[in-house]
Amino acid sequence: MKTVNSILMLCLMFAVVVSCRMAEKLTGGANAGTVSSLWPDVPPFEGATKTDLEIPLGARLIIRAAMQGQINFIAFKTDKPSRDVQNFYTKERMKASGWTANDKGCTSDSDEEKNHGAVCFYTRNDGAKPEGLAIVIAQDDKQKETEIFYVRIEMPPPSPSPTRR
Repeated sequence: MKTVNSILMLCLMFAVVVSCRMAEKLTGGANAGTVSSLWPDVPPFEGATKTDLEIPLGARLIIRAAMQGQINFIAFKTDKPSRDVQNFYTKERMKASGWTANDKGCTSDSDEEKNHGAVCFYTRNDGAKPEGLAIVIAQDDKQKETEIFYVRIEMPPPSPSPTRR
């Protein structure tokens, strides 16, 4: 009986390890889609420095599932608070760079007093393929810095709806 239980436990552990690797492969890995510099049509936050952070697996899965497109990203950090970064990416500033904000612009966490982060969504459709841009802002209280993820999504063109007869 102990041998059977040991073999079952070993098989279970193997399945978990394989499934984690499969999830990494499906999302392109932690560094898949990273770019070396911020795109010229995205205004850089002054004083932010490029860093080698990776988007967590869960966030990558959600972005890929929601947008169903190829993603590229780059990460920066700054010593400014997350509220300053959020206030920098206004609808007007992004519109001047060719981006259209969603209705709310940036959406922050619920605590107005202690803002720890926000997500800003923008789109543009000036070419054959529509594009999306998500700016994810996260305050790291331990390091006293703010992390900024710029995620660019090449969205597939909308598929034509079937016609009714």
